[in-house]
Amino acid sequence: MRQFGFWFPVIILLVVAGIFWATRDMMPLEVVRVLMTVSIGVAGILLLRRRGAPAMLGIILIVGALWVAQPGVLAGKGEVKMLPASKAAVEQATQQGKPVMLVFSADWCPFCRQLERETLTDGEVARLAQQFVVFRVDMTSSSLPPETAELAKKYGAEGLPTVAFVDSRGEWLQDLTLVGYEPPRAFAQRMRRVLQP
Repeated sequence: MRQFGFWFPVIILLVVAGIFWATRDMMPLEVVRVLMTVSIGVAGILLLRRRGAPAMLGIILIVGALWVAQPGVLAGKGEVKMLPASKAAVEQATQQGKPVMLVFSADWCPFCRQLERETLTDGEVARLAQQFVVFRVDMTSSSLPPETAELAKKYGAEGLPTVAFVDSRGEWLQDLTLVGYEPPRAFAQRMRRVLQP
């Protein structure tokens, strides 16, 4: 029985890495990446001290830790490039006949972070977003600048996150406005509806 005692710290470290992954919306993604890399890497190093199958598993865990350490691995497959929002920039984009997506978000909002990490990093969502001018409207401050408050009022951003769509004719598509989190597949369908003529 004593020979299996070396597994205990390894299992604890892997459970800790899993906890970091499960709570990734509560901390910055870079912190999660570092903590997961360290947990998985140390578990792998502990197993390397053994022979046979445990050592092989240790090598696999170390390779996994190096993979997790790469920027962007935990974030997803794509990236939606968001411009800082201003009334003039939004008006200019709508006058050019381009569809617009306004993402009303705040740093303190867990569902905003989840939307940005899981949905807006999805490959299909990122591909569709290339057909939009995408703005991030920062709602972090408790006292919003007048221009930000005006955009929030105009596009009905009463809860966070809110994603408002303006079609290529400059019309706000109120029925397609999203309030809250939405998984990538459903969000991509919403974007396709905006792009339909």
